[in-house]
Amino acid sequence: MSIRYTGPEARLHAAEVFRLKWPWLVLLGVVLIVAGAVAIVFPAVSGVPANEILGSVLMVSGFVQIMQAAKMLNWTGFIWHLLLGIVAAIGGVLIYLDPFRGIVTITILIAIIFAVHGATQIAFAWKVRRQAGWHWFLVSGCVALIVSVLLLMKLPYGHSFTPATVAGISLIFGGWAYVAMALASRRTDPLSI
Repeated sequence: MSIRYTGPEARLHAAEVFRLKWPWLVLLGVVLIVAGAVAIVFPAVSGVPANEILGSVLMVSGFVQIMQAAKMLNWTGFIWHLLLGIVAAIGGVLIYLDPFRGIVTITILIAIIFAVHGATQIAFAWKVRRQAGWHWFLVSGCVALIVSVLLLMKLPYGHSFTPATVAGISLIFGGWAYVAMALASRRTDPLSI
């Protein structure tokens, strides 16, 4: 049984959840930042295909995000965290398995995944817009949407511009959003929201 919070109570409850769960949010942010760095660097220095790296990175970050969402069950933002994790995990599996063979189709799939991820992050930012640091989720969502457009505009891609490179940038921004909001929430008095 979950309690429904509305109006000022919802804002106060969200602030309290972020303040109490800040270490988990920082951990999730760090995982996303590391995942983004791996997506950018690893394909350039190894012979492993970029889509396998990106798929693996998205699967791991998606599963970590789903586990983190489970720590916030009684909060209305739970569904947004869960959706972000599910989109990343399923997208990662699809990218890794490459069921649609071909550079163009895998690039379109990655673009769709990041468009959905960006839209979900923007919706989440709107939901917590009174929280300290909420704007980082808005920025992260916009970056994911820009990544999606860039991927579609650059079909097919070259060696210096791979989907993993651009997606890695988006993951780094997403990770930073979690770290920034968690640290800002830790220092914020919930009664000031």
